[in-house]
Amino acid sequence: MSRRDRDPVGSGASYRRAVVVAAVLSVVAMLVAVGAVAVVLVRGSDTSGQADAKACRTVTWYAVPSVSSLPAGWAIASTRFLVDVLTTTLAGPTPSGSTQGPTAFISISCYGTDAQLAFARDRDSAVGAGSTELSVPQLGDESAAVTSTRTVSNTIFVRRGILVADITAPTTVDQAVLQSVAGAVDAAMVQALSAGPRPSSTSASPGAVASPAALASVEPSAIPSVGPSPSPAPVSHVAPDLEALLPKTVEGAAMTSQSVSGAAALGTDATSQSLISSLGKLGKTAADLEIAESHDVTGAVQVQLFAFRVKGVSGTDLAAAVVTSWMTNTTQTPTRSTVTIAGHKLTKVGYPQGPADYVYGNASVAFDVETTDETLVAKVLALIK
Repeated sequence: MSRRDRDPVGSGASYRRAVVVAAVLSVVAMLVAVGAVAVVLVRGSDTSGQADAKACRTVTWYAVPSVSSLPAGWAIASTRFLVDVLTTTLAGPTPSGSTQGPTAFISISCYGTDAQLAFARDRDSAVGAGSTELSVPQLGDESAAVTSTRTVSNTIFVRRGILVADITAPTTVDQAVLQSVAGAVDAAMVQALSAGPRPSSTSASPGAVASPAALASVEPSAIPSVGPSPSPAPVSHVAPDLEALLPKTVEGAAMTSQSVSGAAALGTDATSQSLISSLGKLGKTAADLEIAESHDVTGAVQVQLFAFRVKGVSGTDLAAAVVTSWMTNTTQTPTRSTVTIAGHKLTKVGYPQGPADYVYGNASVAFDVETTDETLVAKVLALIK
């Protein structure tokens, strides 16, 4: 995936996390940004809706937007089916003179009776983290939109019945195009809710699962009443020991961590392919790469941390491969320089706007400190194990 491309999964200053951003967004999508975490906490230990989790999952998984309903030149690049969550990455047309086009990342989650709460928490947590609300046409049962200067992205939130969708793209994507994508997502949710089995407050078992072709032939009907909530989606922790190397707190703020495999994170874009090529020269594959990430979910501390590891490869060599892959991003024209902070010699990768990355490697791990505040780098370096 592109250095600035989400998900997880184009171009755009908002997607600044090298080869990891699409996978990280997939993880974030499983939480429905920060809001879903709050929903889980509010929900507590209630398990009344567990019997209908399968039906909720089926509805979600059939909410893939139709390619014919997308803006001209846009296509589905990838889709993942997670627990009660569907994530889809869309690729836009490549502008003249560029090697890659923009992307949009979609996350659709099923919340049952918690759908309205999830929608509200999703929107409110984004505003609480510093995003500014945007005015958009009404979609679904309720909708909202925000723009973030921190990630340089726009997000549209749509709730349709028991489903909540987040549609995010760089601010370089025209807002009308993003609204059109959101409309396609809403139409897909209507179709899924109309044709697929639905969670119910009764003990009756859900009906047979319709095929995608059958769903496509069904006319949308009234949205069903909200049923019990399913279990929350899990967070990815494929490398907990790698996550443990990242600090638990920074400047008094608790850091939330997760980890993914390179097989899930790397795609077909130039930066991904560059890193895959570098790994191949080292006798490794994308599946050998592990990536850990941590951040402050409140947004109070403007820093995001990454750790990369490939067993049998030194952190120094891996750091060089990661930075080299980022430099293939011709859309955002990154710059590379060498800086020394707190006794560490780091490679600094900067962009015309947004945070910079400070990268270094030790004997076995490559670390990346992404921040707009360089004074935080020394503090973080002292905390990394």
